[in-house]
Order: sequence, then structure tokens, then C-alpha cells
Amino acid sequence: MRAPGIDRRHFLRGVATAAVAGQPARAAAATSPEWEQTVAAAKKEGKVAVNTFTGQSYGRVLKLFAQAYPEIKVDHTNLEPVDFSPRIINERKAGVYTWDVATMPTSTALQVLRPAGVFDPVRPAIVAPDAKNDAHWRGGFEAGFLDRDRRLAYAFTLVRSVGIFVNADRVKDGEIKSIKDLLDPKWKGKIAISDPRAIGSTFWPLTIARLKVGDEIMKQLLVDQEPVLSRDRNQLTEFMVRGRYPLAIGLNALALRDFQAKGVGKNIRTLSLPEMDYQSSRVLISWLLMKDGQAAWAKELQTNSRFVGIEPGEPLTVVPAGLKLQQIDSEDLLPEVVKTQDLSKQLIR
Repeated sequence: MRAPGIDRRHFLRGVATAAVAGQPARAAAATSPEWEQTVAAAKKEGKVAVNTFTGQSYGRVLKLFAQAYPEIKVDHTNLEPVDFSPRIINERKAGVYTWDVATMPTSTALQVLRPAGVFDPVRPAIVAPDAKNDAHWRGGFEAGFLDRDRRLAYAFTLVRSVGIFVNADRVKDGEIKSIKDLLDPKWKGKIAISDPRAIGSTFWPLTIARLKVGDEIMKQLLVDQEPVLSRDRNQLTEFMVRGRYPLAIGLNALALRDFQAKGVGKNIRTLSLPEMDYQSSRVLISWLLMKDGQAAWAKELQTNSRFVGIEPGEPLTVVPAGLKLQQIDSEDLLPEVVKTQDLSKQLIR
């Protein structure tokens, strides 16, 4: 994102990839004059504003960055994309530049924010030699770009989808094996779903389900089953924790983990369903592209990195070597994601 009164190129490089270092500089880490100049420019600027999804884990990762680079103050906000997108667009129209770095679904970035001219390309921001080393990334460095121009969006995580959330006290083991099991009349009115017209954690799995079992699954699930819908996935997550619903789609997994860390909601489990199985990557300005940063991100957010040699943060969602799943947040699949949103708008009144 752009920031006023600075050289945008050097600022974004310094922030985005200085954070990548994540720890005090390693003697063995590859460096370059450009990288050294970039770090110096970022320290001179002295501030970076970052927006992430909600969840305390993001704050812990950014705290590690602040400890490694105390010269750079971190301003951190937790606006979900449904709230962040209209705000950043309105600010841009008014000539206001609040944020420098953001994490969000690629579909939001490409479908909503790219046409509004909100973002600078991420590729020029990736400067550190270690971050661009093909040997460090599963599939190579270039495989991380998700937009067709291979400039705007970069993926550094690699996880299998979480299909649904279940309350183990109300759903028996083995009772839900397929998305079609969600259509049982016993679940009518008892499924909480984040609004698929706007929430990526729902319209992504529904897109894959459409492609595998047909468009009719949309009406069967979103209309016939009379689910509870909300654009506030954190609220739905809390409802699930409090036992109001036995099943849910599109919750905030990090918010759930925060609840569970406090001893509540431990009866909530996640299930991967074959009709909703895909691989996903949280992207935009990548500021965690070297080993220490990737290790911290994977651990704190309980996710899995594309970086070779990083311990999985969530073993259950590891994509096995050789398994080919659809990359749900790639630009090539964006037309199908848009179709899912359009169908949702037609069905939900």
C-alpha cells in the first residue's frame, strides 16, 4: 500500500522484508547492498502500519518483528476484509494513507481492491536474497505468485482446507463424512455459516463444492437448510463456542483457538470434507519470507509454510508431497469464486 511523504519503493521493501528477518541478523544469511540499503531505509522511516485478520497470534508474530527491529514502530489493526476493504477504498479516494501492509484473501485483493488501485506490487518489495532462493520454497520461489502477472500477490503458506466445524458433544464421530451429510433434515436451521456473499472462508469451500457436486448444492445448503448467516464470523465463532449450533462453515479458526487457549470451546473440532478440499494461502505484502519469520508465522498461527524445512504448525492440514489440489485463491480460479458469490446473492434474500 502507499504511504505519504516517503519513497514507496524503499519503504515497502524495508518493511516487508526487514520483517522477514524476524530475528537479529544471522551471520550465515545471504545479503546484498540493496538489502542493506533497504533495511537502513526502513529504520530511518521508523514506522509501519499493518492490518491482519483477527486473532491474537498475529500480534505475537509482529511482536517478534518489533523485538528484532526496535527502530521500527508497529501499528497493528485487526480489521476483517469485509470491514477493511470499504474503509481503505474510501480513504484512498480521500487521499488518506493509513496502512502499509495487509493480509487478506487474494480474491478480495484481486476482485475488489486491485480495481480501486489500492496496492503496489509485492514483487519489488521482495529484496532479501534468502527470500528469493528457489531452494528455500516448496515448488520454487515463483510458485508463490497467485496473480497472472506474478507481481501483486505472493503466498507463503500452504495448507489443506478446513471444511466444517463441529460440536463434538452434538455430532457423533463419523456422522459427517460428506457435504451431502449436511443436508440431512436433522440439521435444518442448525448450521451457522459466514455469509458467502462476502466471506472468503465460506465462498472458497463452496466454490470447490460447486465444481465437484454441482451448483445445486448452493440452494440445498443456503436455502433449503435454513442456516444462520452472518457477516461477523467472530460472532458466529463465539456462538459456536457457547454451544448454540452443532455445525458451522467459515468460522475464524484463530479466534476459535484463542477461546480454546482460555479453556472454552475445546469440544469444537474441524473436519475436512472431500467435496471442499483445496489448498489455500494467506497473502499480500509478504514480510515473512525467510526461515525465522516463516517458523514464527507457522508456529503462532498454527499453519504450514511453503518454506522448506519449517515444522508444520498444523499437521492435520499439511498438503502431502505429490498431492495436487486446486489453489483456491489463484487468479485463474477467481471467475468461479465470483460465480459462487453471485449465486449466493441470488439465493440469499
